[in-house]
Amino acid sequence: MQRCCAGFAIIGCLLGATLPARAAIRFASVEILRPLFAHLLGSPPEMRMDVVPDVYEGGYARISVYAQGASVGGMRIDELWIRLVGASLDPAALSEGTVKIWQVRDSAIYGRLTLSSLERFLNEQGNITDVRITRREDAVVATGVLRFNGVPARVSVRGLFQVFGEPEIRFHIDALSVNGLPMPFVIVDKLERQMNPVVDFRSWPVPFKIRSLRPTGQGFVLSTQRDFAQPCNDCGGPELRLTP
Repeated sequence: MQRCCAGFAIIGCLLGATLPARAAIRFASVEILRPLFAHLLGSPPEMRMDVVPDVYEGGYARISVYAQGASVGGMRIDELWIRLVGASLDPAALSEGTVKIWQVRDSAIYGRLTLSSLERFLNEQGNITDVRITRREDAVVATGVLRFNGVPARVSVRGLFQVFGEPEIRFHIDALSVNGLPMPFVIVDKLERQMNPVVDFRSWPVPFKIRSLRPTGQGFVLSTQRDFAQPCNDCGGPELRLTP
């Protein structure tokens, strides 16, 4: 009996030593992550999150984000879905108001961009005005007014958005003309190098690798999934159905 009581006493001491340590573990709620992701996405007018914490500090079984009007490199994305599975975030960085991800088991991003949003982005750059964008099959044709030494000139660019499974979107110029005159390759190549990449995820906590960028009736869809017609259904936000 004395040994049994002593055994219970030892167990009680062990529990007393471990319970405070477990109670000291902090679980960051969705309200802690919301302002951090809102800042990362350029303070979108609408954003919804679903967060499932893991059993260790800074760990999350799942982080799902849906945003309208999110900003990626200054470009507004009409709708954006983000999913992180098995994410480990730096607790010290969280306390300082930043998102730093140590590792993530799986990640996905899915976004819709309309031609009108792309026009608005280009018109806000300051060096070109009256931008109009149309589509010719997979190609994009952009026209606008650009000033050379104070003299306005009508510029027309035709090209394709390209992705290569890297965390960036590039634009390849097929043709460039100024006031109806075609520009030589040297000028086209210089402009293309200056403007690319048009979207870059390398500076993000998760450098999403874009595997598909396809035209739709109103604009484009970008995705880390090769099948762009299938959105990230468990990323949060409303259900989205697209027809290739």
